[in-house]
Amino acid sequence: MDNIPAPLVFMYHGITSPSMPSLQGREIGAELYDVTLDNFKAQMQWLKAQGCKPQLLEDINAQSPGKKVILTFDDGEMNNFQLAFPVLKELGWKAYFFIIVKRIGKNGYMGWDELKKLAQAGMVIGSHGLSHEILTNLLDSQIEEELRASKKYLENNLGFTIYTLSIPRGFCNDKIIETAYQLGFSSPVFVSEKPVHLKSPCLGRVAVKANWSLKRYEVALKGGVPWIEKIGDFLKKVLKTVFRESGYNWIRGLLIRLLK
Repeated sequence: MDNIPAPLVFMYHGITSPSMPSLQGREIGAELYDVTLDNFKAQMQWLKAQGCKPQLLEDINAQSPGKKVILTFDDGEMNNFQLAFPVLKELGWKAYFFIIVKRIGKNGYMGWDELKKLAQAGMVIGSHGLSHEILTNLLDSQIEEELRASKKYLENNLGFTIYTLSIPRGFCNDKIIETAYQLGFSSPVFVSEKPVHLKSPCLGRVAVKANWSLKRYEVALKGGVPWIEKIGDFLKKVLKTVFRESGYNWIRGLLIRLLK
């Protein structure tokens, strides 16, 4: 991808519909990223109308038409298979599905059959960690176990090499990224917002949120961020810096509960 502008990477989580509402029992705030099926379809159709064809990293080159866009789905919820996958298949588009290994086959999450069908259709199955732990809270040995075990377990059950990784929960550092590469994950690792201090190669993503209008999606495709969100992002970075991972998550959870 030398001399090719970095692609815009959209990060999705749950896709919902009246028949498949938001999955319960997840981390606090997960519902903020649940996109309705109608909105997801509208976003995909809008991308198509703009001449965008989401691709995999290895397929992107200077001749790729339109803006370079990649679609990723974190966590491995069953709604990704039942709702998002048919839309992608109809359009002939490929995407990355990053799986929390310990949730495979649990209520509301994809099992091995679904993951194999995604792979057979050309989708990429990647790791989203063994148990969705915040890696920066762990010891070096625990970080290695989270990443190594997730890769091995997926490979043993799917029968092919797992080479892609998205860092769970949005917290990472150079040590974690380099550990992933040492364990056999390919560059670049996918992260949420790329920390400014991070030196290791990785790809930051744009989190698509439940409250986004199609107009907001258009702004994201053009690389823009509304000023009110910029203020929120700045405050979030300050909180993460001052209170670290556990403190930030506690404050975030408290605010979400108070605003409900």
